[in-house]
Amino acid sequence: MRLKKYAIGSAVLLLIILLFVFYGGRFLVYDEPPRKADVIVVLSGDKGERTVKGAELFREKYAPYLLVSGGIVYHKTTMAELMKEHAIELGVPEDSILVEDKADSTYENAVFTLDILKRKDFHSAIIVSSNYHMRRVKLLFDREFRDSGISLTYVAAADDQFRPTRWWSSNKSIMITLTEYIKFFGYLLGKNG
Repeated sequence: MRLKKYAIGSAVLLLIILLFVFYGGRFLVYDEPPRKADVIVVLSGDKGERTVKGAELFREKYAPYLLVSGGIVYHKTTMAELMKEHAIELGVPEDSILVEDKADSTYENAVFTLDILKRKDFHSAIIVSSNYHMRRVKLLFDREFRDSGISLTYVAAADDQFRPTRWWSSNKSIMITLTEYIKFFGYLLGKNG
């Protein structure tokens, strides 16, 4: 009887491991087709791919405004400032760029962005972040925006360091995946991040 329980437990554990190996990276990715909105919100935390995607959506006229969100990265320099400069280089007019420069986490991106969108009386937004980050972004933004009346569309920016179908194939992709799961489960346990 004891051996049978051990065998069943081992089989279940092996199944969970196999499911994680084959679907762990894919689960993190959440991506919707873009649709017209009042603003495109680009979250900080990458090397520029997110801003490139946001600028591309802006140029394709999905929204008349681009909001960059990111707090201090060194001394008095904010990610939002760097993202704004990058967006201007990519052809987004400066007067079409809104700046949220206090957020130090995905949770704060949601909270501080919501405040700006309410003040601007926006009713819809496209949220842009890295593909591996989008499942957590969706959970946090859906929670914070729940009763706001603002509809959200989630558009992922591909990250060439992350491989959703073969996340185990490089050290960087492994680290991205494991780190994202730690943060994801931290959120599920009630931590903001």
